[in-house]
Amino acid sequence: MKDHKNIYPAAVSSCKGFTLIEVLVSVTILAIGLLGVAMMQVSSISGNTFSREMAVATELGQDLIEKLNSSTYTSLVEDPALLAGTHPTTVDVTNGWAVGAGSANITDERGQTVGPLLYTRTWTVTDPAAGTFGVGTNIKTITVTVTWNDNIGTLPHTVTMDGVRVRG
Repeated sequence: MKDHKNIYPAAVSSCKGFTLIEVLVSVTILAIGLLGVAMMQVSSISGNTFSREMAVATELGQDLIEKLNSSTYTSLVEDPALLAGTHPTTVDVTNGWAVGAGSANITDERGQTVGPLLYTRTWTVTDPAAGTFGVGTNIKTITVTVTWNDNIGTLPHTVTMDGVRVRG
């Protein structure tokens, strides 16, 4: 009779390759790594979307400050938008100062609309106390606030800008 003891050890020692457990462990590690990269991509995209929203809000606020600074300010009758108080009022709407606060369509990386988002611009004009800047009646402090909700509509965001207008 033939001795079969030498056949099996030779067959086992000559096998090369990966076992099923080694393949499963390596696939699991690869999947966890790819999932981490995917989560970073999602976070990056949402950060870019917020950056765009913030840029639009900043541009709307800066635009309003520039309009108020370039307006006629020889008398309060000529420019009711610079009256002390919170604006826009009905007079501001009639004179066209509240126009342009509406929505802005934001597009994502694929060119699809993520909005429209509704941006609301308000401004407050205050008269500094007499003597604060030297002459209190010729200077106005303007605070512009732009508010909007994110593209889901749940989180409110605000950008506030301050400016000074001198009668001239």
